[in-house]
Amino acid sequence: MNNFMKLFAMFLFIQTQIALSQQNLIQQLCQKTRYEPLCVATLNLDPRSKTSDLQGLASISIDATTKKTNETLTYLISALERTGGNRTAFEEYGTCVDQDYGASIDRYLPAALANQKAKKYSSAIANLQDVMGASGDCENQFAGSCPLPVSQRNKVVHDIADMTTDIIKTFV
Repeated sequence: MNNFMKLFAMFLFIQTQIALSQQNLIQQLCQKTRYEPLCVATLNLDPRSKTSDLQGLASISIDATTKKTNETLTYLISALERTGGNRTAFEEYGTCVDQDYGASIDRYLPAALANQKAKKYSSAIANLQDVMGASGDCENQFAGSCPLPVSQRNKVVHDIADMTTDIIKTFV
């Protein structure tokens, strides 16, 4: 075997070891959460996770929480536009849009990311708990008769924010 082939084989071996090591880091981190399958799937979806350290994985998790929260906000805005003048429905959806998910996108999640990067972990956790609270508040707007699509989306946002809180708690 010539030198090029030896060098190439060594390169492939090292790359494989790095990939396995990174997958092990994600597994170890996600085992510390209450949402291990969600955590593994969420982090593995983002290509940045292949080269991220624990801080980077926490940032990826906050980004994923922001994405799910944005998707829910977009859905709620669309549902709000379809209320057809029904005042009760307008108030229910409007409160979810303005006070709950709007606050999550505009304030809580940017603050969580900034606090996590500044290593102010307790503040980042509090911000994420606000996101979880907002999804619950939206659920409560419907007085026990929350439409299933809204309820499911609230649960997704709650769970991914809670998972992200568990990840950040590993730094405290």
